[in-house]
Amino acid sequence: MIVIGHLSVDPANVIKLWADRKADFEAVAKDAKAQGAIHHRWGTGDGKVVIVDEWPDAQSFQKFFASQATIPELMQAAGIQGPPDFEILEARSDAPDEF
Repeated sequence: MIVIGHLSVDPANVIKLWADRKADFEAVAKDAKAQGAIHHRWGTGDGKVVIVDEWPDAQSFQKFFASQATIPELMQAAGIQGPPDFEILEARSDAPDEF
């Protein structure tokens, strides 16, 4: 499954937080991997941050996100406005133009 999270936040806040709380981000990543996460990437834009993850299934992601106590702290510290908006999509590997 592909999980896309849309966050309303100044990207500069998140980038600064990566430096200020690097160990927390690394611990969350370690926990995500232990719970089945395959890939995790960040994208930044004007007033927003997008997270793109790959998980084996939606349930694994949902269980991880619901049980992760550090993520809400990081979101608050970054100044994220409102809850994240997640899209959960089926990952496809049968398209002829995939690379």
